[in-house]
Amino acid sequence: MCSSFMRREWKKAMLFFAVLSIMSFLINFCWESVQGLLYVEHPAMAAIDYVPMMLFMAAMDTFGIIILYAFTAIVTCKWFWETTTRNSSIFFLIGFFTAYAVEYISVFPLHLWHYLAGMPLVFGIGLFPLFQLSLTGIFSVYMANKLVFKG
Repeated sequence: MCSSFMRREWKKAMLFFAVLSIMSFLINFCWESVQGLLYVEHPAMAAIDYVPMMLFMAAMDTFGIIILYAFTAIVTCKWFWETTTRNSSIFFLIGFFTAYAVEYISVFPLHLWHYLAGMPLVFGIGLFPLFQLSLTGIFSVYMANKLVFKG
């Protein structure tokens, strides 16, 4: 009985992280593809260069969301946390400060990219990338929870 319960829970865990990863990847691919048009170099890129870059960025965002999820799980002491206001706020704040650090380092000291005039800025950092991981991550977690645990 115990091994059957553990096997069922293991399968749910695998399904949850598969759904979370797929949701995160698809949402972030769409977000990155549209947001990319607000960077200096991107609008002029050929699709053969632009699409693989967006696929890579969506994969990196997905990895970041999984890490943020795990960190939030550690903070909340619950591996499969629900998207309550408290848990979502923890995830959001961690994602926000992580995004700010990545964007700040990439834009100012490293000069890896530059924004077009159409990108709204907050202290020199793009507004959309600043909120991306937090918003797409919370939505992905919410959907994964709904599809796996309440479906």
